[in-house]
This record gives sequence, structure tokens and C-alpha cells, in this order.
Amino acid sequence: MDSERNINLPRLERKKRKGADAATAVLLLAFFLLCGGLGFWAAKTIYDPLIPQEKADVVPSEYQTADMLNILILGVDQRENEPARADTIVMAFLDLEEKEVNLLSIPRDTRVDIPGKDTVRKINYAHAVGGAELTAETVEHFLGIPVHYYMETNFDGFDNIIDILGGVTLNVEQRMYKPEEKIDLNPGMQKLNGYDALAYVRWRDDGRGDIGRIERQQKFFRAITDQALRFSTIWKIPDLLAEVNKQVKTDLKLSKMILLANNFRDIANIKLEATMVPGVPEDINGGSYWIADEKALAEILDKIYGKQAEKQ
Repeated sequence: MDSERNINLPRLERKKRKGADAATAVLLLAFFLLCGGLGFWAAKTIYDPLIPQEKADVVPSEYQTADMLNILILGVDQRENEPARADTIVMAFLDLEEKEVNLLSIPRDTRVDIPGKDTVRKINYAHAVGGAELTAETVEHFLGIPVHYYMETNFDGFDNIIDILGGVTLNVEQRMYKPEEKIDLNPGMQKLNGYDALAYVRWRDDGRGDIGRIERQQKFFRAITDQALRFSTIWKIPDLLAEVNKQVKTDLKLSKMILLANNFRDIANIKLEATMVPGVPEDINGGSYWIADEKALAEILDKIYGKQAEKQ
């Protein structure tokens, strides 16, 4: 998994550009399934600390703790002859002590400093010029936290994973119709197959753009987590592993995945929270940006790290 794999899963009437939006939810789910499939017993025989010590001095920060593992999840979209850009950027905070997972979605238009580039741009620009590594560094400086590992997918074919799980039940809020992107969903509670589930999280025409899409992603997180926790999923793990293995690029070693799986082996009782970087849209020099509310963002990070009680 340390090297990016080529994917060749053609489907009839499929556009080349896939919805990297859904990578956030599916990738996190797939990560836990992958860890579980490797076997918890092996974790006891391997000593490989989850949190790398070399990260301790990278970002001087009050958000440094031995119990919080931070994984950056990237859903990347790439067209022919164009640099890849991260359409989906999510920080996953895994509390190893409390067994909690907090997901913080970062809108792709968030205005940030790009380290080493002497420029202020949209955060997804970092991936275009420096890949996952520069994106991780940018997120570190933006949030003031260490990014311990990243997981990235250019996820053409992730709809297969949803299908292997047996689809996902969602309440579609409104009519979603965009024939040029093959999106055609009716409102109401329904079970969506992989293709339609990805169409749901790709939909951007509700007048709210990336912000509305992130809210649908977070709704999707909860629905797909519920689906994954069903007993019937156990028998699907071999097929899921094979599919996930094609999709994910990460710098997280196999030994550490096993240790992490051991930490979160009681997956049914894991607490999952999802939120988004707060802020407001703003036009600057002809560009549309998301301007983060730094005070509100600090409050979110304080809550994730359990610092609010300390400050009172």
C-alpha cells in the first residue's frame, strides 16, 4: 500500500471525472475494515509506536498529546493533462485513550498560506503543486496540529465498495438531477447502490456549493458506518480488502495499521463525530474563498483535544 496502484475499472456511460467527494466517508470505513481483516492478534507481537516521535517538534503546538493520532484523508480528482487537486480534505482525529473519532472537513476553497511557496491560495492548490506531502504540511500549519499520516485516493471504482457492502440507505433531501454528470435521484428514504450513492455526495447544485456537499458527506459517514457495522459485513471483508487495496495510497505502515486495529477493535462502540471548519464565503481579487473563523475553529480543536475543561 506504500505505492500508488493503477486502476482500470471501465463502466458504461461513466464520465472520466469521478466524485472524489465520497472518498472521505468510504476511505475511512475501508481503513478500519482493512485493519480488522489483518487480524487483531498480530498487534500484540509487533512493537511499532503509532504516533511517530519525529513529529513532536514539527509544529510547536498545545495540541500535542500521546493519545491523539491524526490522519489526513484526501479524495483526489485528476483530469487528463492537469495536476491532481484534493477535492475532499478531512482530518481524522483518533483518540486512542477514549476510543473516539472526530472528523474535521476542510472546505477545498479554504484560504491558507502554502508553506514554502510564499503564496496564499485555496488549500486544494497545495496538492496540485506538492502532492499529499505538501497538503499535510499545509494542514499542519493551518490547524496548528501534527499530521501523523495521510491516506489518499483517486477513487475511480469506489462505487464497487458500496455495492459490496450491499448499498447504503439514505434520505435524499431533494430532487437531484444533472444529466451531464449522470446524476438522477428522487427525494425520499431509499437504498442507493454505489453509483447513486456517489452521485448523492457529488451533488453541488443546491445553491450552497462545497458547504452543502460537506454536509451530505457527513450524513453519508453515519449511514455507511451503520451499514458497515452490521454482522453481514464480516463475510464481505475479503472482497472489500481486494477492492480497497486498489484504491488507497498511504504512508501508514502495515504494522501500525495492525496496532491501530487493536486499539479500535470494539468498533461497534466507537464514538464518531463529524464537523467542518467554520467560516464564511468571501470574494477576494476575483476568487471565491472560504475564510475560516479562527476563534470558532480553536473552540472545535479544544473540544476534540479535551482542552475546554482545562481552560475553565
